[in-house]
Amino acid sequence: MKFQDKIVFVTGAASGMGLATAQAFAEEGAIVFGADISAGNLAQDVAAVPNARPVPLDIADPAAVRAAFGEIEREFGRLDVLVNAAGVNTPNRAAQEKLNELNYEGFVAMKEGRRPTPPEFFEQISDADFDRVIKINLYGPFYTIRAAAPLMKRNGGGAIINFSSAAALMGVAMPAYYPASKAGVLGLTREAAVELAPFNIRVNALAPGAVDTPLFRQTDPEFNDFLIGMQPIRRSAAPAEVARTVLFLAGEEGSYYTGQTISPSGGLVMQ
Repeated sequence: MKFQDKIVFVTGAASGMGLATAQAFAEEGAIVFGADISAGNLAQDVAAVPNARPVPLDIADPAAVRAAFGEIEREFGRLDVLVNAAGVNTPNRAAQEKLNELNYEGFVAMKEGRRPTPPEFFEQISDADFDRVIKINLYGPFYTIRAAAPLMKRNGGGAIINFSSAAALMGVAMPAYYPASKAGVLGLTREAAVELAPFNIRVNALAPGAVDTPLFRQTDPEFNDFLIGMQPIRRSAAPAEVARTVLFLAGEEGSYYTGQTISPSGGLVMQ
């Protein structure tokens, strides 16, 4: 097994790509700490994964992050892999439902040959909403990397994989907090890659496109089909496909990769 007895910490592990990643590492023999703010899903899904330990955690809380990594330090004294998969599209359910509604209205207008109403996201975003998404999507990975780095240095190396988004690599009309936060993740990844390379710690990013997660399925299926139709590969990815890329970057096969952004997006993003 490629990751036998390796210590792996995965955020956003209760569903979607985070859960698929936790499962993939566990299948390869790793001891997986699966962290998520959703305690119910952790208890149901992550607890069912062999060699996985559920960690209820709000990654936007720096004290809670320090405490979680402190537990790993006390028990194992090291960390091999950190995967920052936790993230949100919007600050709350109401904002997500409103965004879905606006996207669908624009899609219907285009379908009927009408000019869609131009979005006015900037005028509608509150300071609290912007701050909440930035805290989870950007501060969260900063907090976990800061906590993980000393454990990886002590271990003689490690691998960090941060989840960004295709929205960080192209112009998309959507609330600015999401592409801004995900673009910040790319800057964080590159800086960490340079700083941590002398310690044999590699840091890379993924920028996924359409992936068949519970969040993706909250959007109208017809609108999702429209988005997928813009890709050369006209389907969504399964979370397990993205997880396999994470394992590649974390393992020996990816040992010469650092500071890179790989976009599993069906060709939506080409670099």
